[in-house]
Amino acid sequence: MKKSIALVAMCATALSPILSAPAYADIVPDPVPEYLGEVFPEMTAQCDALADARDTGNGDEWSGEVIPGNATLIAGPTEVGGSRVVDESTIQPLGDYVPSVKEIRGDPFRIGGSVNMFGDQWSSEGYYPHSTYFFEADFDSTFSYAASCAISRAVFHEGEPIHHRAVGVYVILDDYHGRDEEAVRRNCEQLRDNGQDWWGDEFFPENSPKCRFEGTPAYDEPGEDYLDPPVLVDTVALDPVPREQTVGMRAFEDFGEKITVVGEYHIGQVVICISPSTTSKNTQSTGWRLQNGYTGPNCTTDWFKNHAIWGAGTENSNGTFTSVPDYHLY
Repeated sequence: MKKSIALVAMCATALSPILSAPAYADIVPDPVPEYLGEVFPEMTAQCDALADARDTGNGDEWSGEVIPGNATLIAGPTEVGGSRVVDESTIQPLGDYVPSVKEIRGDPFRIGGSVNMFGDQWSSEGYYPHSTYFFEADFDSTFSYAASCAISRAVFHEGEPIHHRAVGVYVILDDYHGRDEEAVRRNCEQLRDNGQDWWGDEFFPENSPKCRFEGTPAYDEPGEDYLDPPVLVDTVALDPVPREQTVGMRAFEDFGEKITVVGEYHIGQVVICISPSTTSKNTQSTGWRLQNGYTGPNCTTDWFKNHAIWGAGTENSNGTFTSVPDYHLY
């Protein structure tokens, strides 16, 4: 795994997604409801209708106030096809590296007591079967918006009439004459409004009038109708309002497409020269066999005995040399 990471770091500019098959994002953030303001008029219409249904025509005023509730995700988020934009700076390989171009570099070397020779196998191009990365895309979601309606009632009252008492003075009758005329005049002028029932009557006293009223007669002014302050009487759940939305979000692909890699990759040490195999207990073959892409001239006994370096171990490591012709002759 360390080799894979090192390769990606070295060849980051060479990584490219091959979109030959769709990928499915498994790690998507929860979408945020976007349309509370849009559904609010629908909620208000529901609430107003519930309040209006309480009106009996007696003058009481009914009103409803929407109390928003929770927005519940009922569908999605579902990625909108064709909207994905990969953040290529975040691409990471997933799975084992598969070399597509392999070559052996350097000469054959020995490892321990093995009768075969080995070589360093490198790859200059290959691929990883899958990938992970971040990306931007549009996602469809459906939210159900809940709310309740607080219904209030303001009780109607008819206005009480406002009574205005007469305002004026009493004077002696125009045609009143006699020895007490002056005294009657003074008595009329001294009459005052002290809340008497008769104040403002056109003539006084009623049975033997000597004074008459001058001024504004008493009158009643109609009172204004009024409503008590609204009082909450009921709270009713409204029908949820569904709303679809399409919102761009950043998500994570955890099992993405195949990615190709161009760059140096050390696959490891592999057998490239198979020593002559024993065909019988006492007879040895003389041919070396080449494998794993090695095409050089050094798969020979001479190279094995006199030139091959030790890649690991020593001649005394566990192993046998019986299949290498005349090994102990030199």
